[in-house]
Amino acid sequence: MSTLILIRHGQASFGAANYDVLSERGIEQSAALGAHLAAREISLDAVYTGPAVRQIDTAAHLLDAASSVGTDYPQASKLDELDEYPAFELFKDQLPKLKDDPDVAALLAEPTGRGQKEVYVRISQRWARGELDTGGLETFAQFEDRVHAGFDHIMATEGRGKAIAVVTSGGPISLSMRRALDLAPERALQVAWVIANASMTEYRYRDGEFTLVGFNRIPHLDKHQITYR
Repeated sequence: MSTLILIRHGQASFGAANYDVLSERGIEQSAALGAHLAAREISLDAVYTGPAVRQIDTAAHLLDAASSVGTDYPQASKLDELDEYPAFELFKDQLPKLKDDPDVAALLAEPTGRGQKEVYVRISQRWARGELDTGGLETFAQFEDRVHAGFDHIMATEGRGKAIAVVTSGGPISLSMRRALDLAPERALQVAWVIANASMTEYRYRDGEFTLVGFNRIPHLDKHQITYR
């Protein structure tokens, strides 16, 4: 059987003008993962990354850290299919349509920010169920088809008996869980909210089989290094 390790990118710049940039903590997380893989003598036959800057840079810092302690992994290949779904665009499109809903207004007014997250969760789950008019944005079905095409390409290209690392985002990782465990679409996207930055989710696969063996692993991170957005 072959091994597929899905890695969520390091912490990006949430709340900044450009989210798609690793924070200092995100760089630290990525390097810690690379050092961990090298220290554990984990072999990788191929490395892939999505097209986002935060994904590409996570892979780069991971590879640099491993190389600095004497382990040279293959350079990352970029695959557009591994990109995240258009979350920010989706929320921007939907929030004005919900402004007259008193429940939504109350959630957005919560000073802790938890209410805002709850609104985002509700929007993403309605999107997953196909209940939203998104004005031409990628649908959940299109997102799922795209991501699985990427996973299928990797598994077909690399063949049997290989170990492959893929740096992507929480959405595609949640779809891998849906594939392995037959989760409902909205349940799969709910999983995405608990996937830690620079975490590893591992599968074994062969013809007709795709089996989860480890979810959201972060043995390389200290408590203060753990983030979720």
